[in-house]
Order: sequence, then structure tokens, then C-alpha cells
Amino acid sequence: MNLDLHYLMSTERYVLDMESFQMKNEAYYPLEWTFYGAANPTMLLTWDANRDLIRVRFEQYAVFLGTQEEHGMKEDGLWNEHPIVKLSESRLMSFASERMAIHRMDRNRGALAHYVIRTIEQEFHVLAYEDPTVENLGKVGDTGVRVEIVEEAE
Repeated sequence: MNLDLHYLMSTERYVLDMESFQMKNEAYYPLEWTFYGAANPTMLLTWDANRDLIRVRFEQYAVFLGTQEEHGMKEDGLWNEHPIVKLSESRLMSFASERMAIHRMDRNRGALAHYVIRTIEQEFHVLAYEDPTVENLGKVGDTGVRVEIVEEAE
């Protein structure tokens, strides 16, 4: 399976579970998530070694909005089956424009998009000019370490 942004935005039965989130003090990728992913949610709940490990990074001009619950908003019809959704307009984006001064962001970079990342437990919202990079880090059980047992010679 080619596990990339296109796959996560177009598949329906794939589920993410957050492993870590970092707001880094980096020049280019300040927002970084690591997710476990699987087509079967049971694999995530049972810590199956065949779960996928995925890194999602947003570029430096991205704004992390948190969750809609933090802003006391409900957006009807936003829930869907895709792990990542890209919206050109939304109520949360309008709210951010009005209340969070995102108009001060670098508008020379183009149009902002609202990205929704859906996990088993919650959704995360990010405004960004560029699509995030998605890296398939392999299966959780793939450590890259080979173990060989060598029996002692007598």
C-alpha cells in the first residue's frame, strides 16, 4: 500500500491513533505528529505489531488550532470517514480569521486551507498554505534489527 497524503485523504476505512505530537522550535517543520494507523481499529486497540507508523509534518507557516471543542464550536457535517480532510472554507477558519488575527499571516504564500486530522479519540485542526508531508515509517514491529543466533563451536 502506498501510504501517503493522497491515500489518507481518499480512503475511508483507515483509522489513526496519535502516538505523539510536537510543536517544535524548527525552521521548517514546526508541527509534527506521529500516528499509528490501520485499516482495522482492533489492531490499534490491541497494539498489534503490524500497525503502520506514520509521520505527518506541517510547514513553518502552519497554525495549530487545536480541536473545535476547545473553541466551543460544533460544525455540522464535518465528521467523515477520511483520516485527513482538506477544506477551502469552514466555520472554524472563519472564526480564526475574525478572532485570532490570522490575517497577519503571510498572505503572499497563497490561500490558506483548513486541514482536519481525525483519530480514534479526537480531531485536530490546522491552517496551512502547503499540504503536509506524510512519511510512512513502516510497521511498528519493523525494528530494522536482525538477530542471528550463532551456536558456539565445540
